[in-house]
Amino acid sequence: MTLNLEEGTTGLSPLAAIKKNLKGAPKAATWSALFSGILIVFISTSGPIVILFQAAEAGKLSQSYVNSWFFAVLLGSGVFGLILTLRYGMPIIGSWASTTTALLVTGLVEHDYSEVIGAYFLVSIILIIIGVTGIFDRIMSAIPHSIIMAMLGGTLFSFGLKIFYFTKLNPTIGLGMLLIFFVGRRLKWRAPVFGSLIVGLVISVMQSKLTNPHLKAELVIPVWVNPTFSVGAIFTLVIPFVLMVMTTQNATGISLLKTANYRPPINQIVTTGGFLSLLGAGFGGAGVNLSAMTAIIAINPEADPNPKTRYFAGISCAITYIIAGLFAGVFSTLYGSFPADLTAILAGLALLPVISHSIAEAVAVPEFRDAAIVTFLVTVSGISGWGIGASFWGLIAGLLIHWLTQIKKN
Repeated sequence: MTLNLEEGTTGLSPLAAIKKNLKGAPKAATWSALFSGILIVFISTSGPIVILFQAAEAGKLSQSYVNSWFFAVLLGSGVFGLILTLRYGMPIIGSWASTTTALLVTGLVEHDYSEVIGAYFLVSIILIIIGVTGIFDRIMSAIPHSIIMAMLGGTLFSFGLKIFYFTKLNPTIGLGMLLIFFVGRRLKWRAPVFGSLIVGLVISVMQSKLTNPHLKAELVIPVWVNPTFSVGAIFTLVIPFVLMVMTTQNATGISLLKTANYRPPINQIVTTGGFLSLLGAGFGGAGVNLSAMTAIIAINPEADPNPKTRYFAGISCAITYIIAGLFAGVFSTLYGSFPADLTAILAGLALLPVISHSIAEAVAVPEFRDAAIVTFLVTVSGISGWGIGASFWGLIAGLLIHWLTQIKKN
């Protein structure tokens, strides 16, 4: 049977596909694919993971909980990518949603950590149901994309503001990191935020603001947390989490794979992500899903010009993630030694492209513009009530304005 290159090993049984891809991995291995996979993990541990660390600080979590959180997201991302890459013979990259993690910067102030864990469990179960039933596309069409993007932009807006707030407090580090970031984007660097991290570290050392992290290469000990459930957390966390994972991660990642001429197994991706998220939820796992921000590194011809063997970049990324997860304490200790201004600016720069894209998408269609603006402003306002946060109220306000607008037109 001749397989379509873009379909990888989709046509084979799971066991036959994994056997074929494992056997072919040595021949598929290239230095560029190996480097691409490792680079993805470097980017994820220099930008998005800083957001996770900020959320942990907001919740005043102990070091053991932070280590466990890092362990769950890094290991989960690796196992997700390894299983799907070997099964389908295409570079399927795992990740966790930095957008939902950003929501926890306020969520962990409004809710106990055990309630956040409960939200993780509920989100995981919902994603499994979506994947098994195959209703992904129907859900995506139920809520206007502009309103979801406006909610996302409003949720992340404060991170963008912090770039310039902390630049005002420390102009040297702020301007230096901004300069390198935008120069890197202009020169089309793969990871401009990584360049900003290096500059920030150098300046922090020169200012004597970087403490000795005393790194120890020890295997992490994950900590289980019993979940608790509240109505407020369902509206503030669960609903926004599901929408953000579906739109900003899975939908975007699937679109990228299609653009690279692959035919991704949509339902299997959503189901696997939900199942692995469920396994890691009790250890603080913020969910596992298809990568959107970094996947492009592994799926384009620069990783490997041959789409049939490009899956090795996915293997490289997955194994690197798994190793990083096993030694997750190294990352939490390292980021704990960073000064507050470096961490805040780096987190903002990591999210800046997402903020820009979400706002542009929110106002792109004139028909939804009023509803999107209301959604954005309500979310930014931080308004809350009955234990329910601003993201949900922004979504409701936008849907209400859209509904009223449609009635007027009809």
